[in-house]
Amino acid sequence: MAIIRVISSVNTRQFPSNLNHCFMLRLLLFIILYSFTALPSSAKNIEALIYSATAWYRHPEIPQINGFLVRLCDKNNIKVSVSENANDLKLNNLKKFDVLFFNNSTNLGESIPKNIRKEIIQWFNQGGGIMAMHAGIVQNGTWPELIEIAGCDFDSDSDYVEAKFLVNPKFEGDPILAGKKNQFSYTADWLCFNRPVTGLPGVEVLLRLDEKSYVPVRNHPSYKGKKPMGKDHPICWRRNLGKGRYLFTGLGHDVRSLDTDFARNHIVASIKWTAEKTKSK
Repeated sequence: MAIIRVISSVNTRQFPSNLNHCFMLRLLLFIILYSFTALPSSAKNIEALIYSATAWYRHPEIPQINGFLVRLCDKNNIKVSVSENANDLKLNNLKKFDVLFFNNSTNLGESIPKNIRKEIIQWFNQGGGIMAMHAGIVQNGTWPELIEIAGCDFDSDSDYVEAKFLVNPKFEGDPILAGKKNQFSYTADWLCFNRPVTGLPGVEVLLRLDEKSYVPVRNHPSYKGKKPMGKDHPICWRRNLGKGRYLFTGLGHDVRSLDTDFARNHIVASIKWTAEKTKSK
């Protein structure tokens, strides 16, 4: 109706008929183009569900990390819900979300009922995205299907120390690497896994740890006899598995490991990839 009103307000009698026809076509084209550019964007925002319930070790800063993630996502047009109620992971609710984000949620196989775990895997297989941060990968054998998707399980960890990241040169320039190239140092608590994920179908390793730059396994009674991973120690990877997408990042033991320019950009880009809002190189 707005277009009709604008057009009808033009006094066309002052133009010759051929010029009148040409003028009207140009005016109509201008109005149509302007209308499309003036309309607000209808692109759907990313919807992420952060789940932070634990059944084993619970990181003390989980509530603070949840708050940090909510604020970070809000600044980047990512809508976030936070829950520790397993009923929110049922298929009918998960269909509302692009990403299921496991924030340090340990031993999920003991806190999520079997029937709901099946619905999560169904959602993933239908095209959902799962992102695990730090201890979100720690399942200690309690959920074999999720461990299979991730490609490995937790084995041990380090103290909170500076270590050297090794960037996979194949993915330099990828938004998840936030402009980093070659290698750089970073301070956090680092996990070791029961096997490297390198070479698994659909896996792309973006970052590894240089174990020569730190002590990978801390001195702890439960880690007696544990060994480092060696030269191949992935610490951030993503995986396309059928229609589903999975991403793990080792950052996130606490807020101080996240509150840096690198980590903020890294987390946002990781969520976007998991939501399939960006394409990997």
